[in-house]
Amino acid sequence: MKEELLKEFEDLYKNPPTAPKDADAIIVLQGALDPKEEDIYRVKCGLNILNSLERSVPVIFSGITESQDEKLALMEQLGFPKEICHYQDCGKFGVANTKTQFETLISDPLTKDFKNLVIVTSTYHIPRVKRVAGKIFPPETQFVVVGDPEDWKINNSFLMVMDEIEKIIKYSANGDILTSPR
Repeated sequence: MKEELLKEFEDLYKNPPTAPKDADAIIVLQGALDPKEEDIYRVKCGLNILNSLERSVPVIFSGITESQDEKLALMEQLGFPKEICHYQDCGKFGVANTKTQFETLISDPLTKDFKNLVIVTSTYHIPRVKRVAGKIFPPETQFVVVGDPEDWKINNSFLMVMDEIEKIIKYSANGDILTSPR
């Protein structure tokens, strides 16, 4: 499985995914608390996507309880219209993770009925997010997971990719995520 995942990452960097123009919403996933720059790159990527769409759509930042005010202020500071910004609390620090972010998405009245989503994360995180989303979202929910290539400025790409490969292998063996992206 490791060789297939390395190939998937290689293909991802050669042909990064792009956001569809007809999305119902943009979901920005909170990254690790440190470095915070990772979230800045993700929010900026979400703004670029919003500006490329044919219409205004809700932008939901999915993060931990403790970050709500900070992340909404960041979105406003970077130029998101306040009326379309929402924060989705997926739990407290130490409890929240990628899986709880998607479980919250499908249960929250604000987001549970969206059927065509753009999910923004860091580029190294795309393969795992696709597997988590594929496992949790109902079959009728379409999604594209995109990342901002600028995030590589703050991450050691080789180490991050190897860490993600180990997580994908572990979580798929446990049945928590799909073995292949949907």
